[in-house]
Amino acid sequence: AGFVPPDVETWLVKRMQAPHVTHVVNVPSTPIGWTAGKWGEWYADMESGGKPTVAIPKPYWQSGWRTQHDRLVQTAADMKGRIPLFISGDLHAIGYGRMLASGSANLSANPVHSILAGPLGTGTGWPSGRRGMIPQVPHGVQFDELLPVVEQNGFILADFTPELVTVRFFKWDRRTQTIADMDTLEPFRTVELLRKG
Repeated sequence: AGFVPPDVETWLVKRMQAPHVTHVVNVPSTPIGWTAGKWGEWYADMESGGKPTVAIPKPYWQSGWRTQHDRLVQTAADMKGRIPLFISGDLHAIGYGRMLASGSANLSANPVHSILAGPLGTGTGWPSGRRGMIPQVPHGVQFDELLPVVEQNGFILADFTPELVTVRFFKWDRRTQTIADMDTLEPFRTVELLRKG
């Protein structure tokens, strides 16, 4: 089984392998590098005591999802002279990290960057309140969490040049700030991702 259909995986792989493409950004709805212990994820982890565990079988989860995940992140890391970059939402959080390995996939030569873009519309009930844990690194993944998960409303702005991707992270508090305040927000974190070669 695959998390995405075979023809979608084939298209993603071809796009990442295309030599004439300067930047490839994967934008899956389900992030890589973090688990919230919920059913519709790449990972087998479940929540137990506020931590992810694989000791509890996840209902309906299929190992092919993780196998497909590992193939896709390996393909991303194999891109020569490009930045392997995934940007996702879904976990209602802001975060940034680099995946160095997943299962048997060694990504350390060109780590895969994963960004949680942040939610603008989450109200007072953050998903961790219902799930019992904030998003965390799943089992079997070596992941440097360079911006640990922040459960707060926010967003990113990503600027692309041929050599560089600059990502600015913003926080916004819907309880204390107005929509007009977004015009004057300053980033609380900036990350520069350089192309290799």
